[in-house]
Amino acid sequence: MNVTTHRRGFVLGVGAALAARSPFAAALAAGRTLGAGFVPSTLFAPLFVAQDRGYLSAAGAATTLTPIVAGQDALALLATGRLDFIAAGLSAAFFNGVERGLEVRLVASTGYQPRTGHPSALMVRRDLYDGGLRAVRDLRGKKIAFNGGAGATSAYYVARILRTAGLHLRDVETLNINVPDQGVAFERKAIDAAFTSAPSTQAFAEQKLASILAGPPPGIAGTGIFFGPSLLGDPKTAGALLDAIRHGAADIAGKGYFDARNLATFAQYTQQPVDVLRRSGRYDFAKDLRVDQATLLDMQREFLDQGILTYKTPLDERRLVARF
Repeated sequence: MNVTTHRRGFVLGVGAALAARSPFAAALAAGRTLGAGFVPSTLFAPLFVAQDRGYLSAAGAATTLTPIVAGQDALALLATGRLDFIAAGLSAAFFNGVERGLEVRLVASTGYQPRTGHPSALMVRRDLYDGGLRAVRDLRGKKIAFNGGAGATSAYYVARILRTAGLHLRDVETLNINVPDQGVAFERKAIDAAFTSAPSTQAFAEQKLASILAGPPPGIAGTGIFFGPSLLGDPKTAGALLDAIRHGAADIAGKGYFDARNLATFAQYTQQPVDVLRRSGRYDFAKDLRVDQATLLDMQREFLDQGILTYKTPLDERRLVARF
């Protein structure tokens, strides 16, 4: 049976109050430290470098980073001002929240899927892969785990992969299992496949728990940086913060990604060994952190088709994105 916990009631408890505010909330208090949540993945490497090198502080955007499990779970904290920004994946909760008037916007895309390699991938349990399950079409009826459940970025990526074989999410059994717990699920043969991101992709392969079956299309990004009311109401700080993260993106361009200091930074925030990170596939990063508009709108269409959005008419990109 397909897991369809659809978050239809996504209001965050404060939707009506936030929707009544216009324009965005007041600017940040001078000198206040920003609060940010991040998913522990190299998808967000530019942020980690910007924090570790002091670029954020130098830009007047001193920040405390706190790990989060999934972006949709932190959206309530973002919308209510308990976090100023998050580094996470796009989600049905984001689209639903914007439609209801919540003051949250996508401001940058991070972790573009690369032209070569699969740092994010759909992985099949090793015994099944060795037994011949090596085509996407063979996933029909299989148990596939991914982080965040229905309406998460991972759900979208799995849907994009299934499309290549004419399959849909309804053709498989989906399970919401966090990346750290997917390894245990593979060991116990509780799942047949899982969608995961670097550096866990490499770790699962090296532990002989699973093998890569397929990855999302290259050149797309379903993850990024989201600002809440405080930053949306303070363009000066918002712009300075994004410039600092762009500086981090420039530092990891080309061979700079594998600089020893950068790898140590990634290890700190992902809690994975440097050696695993060195061997892991890497994501591409646009130096200007430009928003992947095409993927943003395609994801909205996918979630509309799945019936997990609370509205029927697609939102215009201008309601979803803020640029600084």
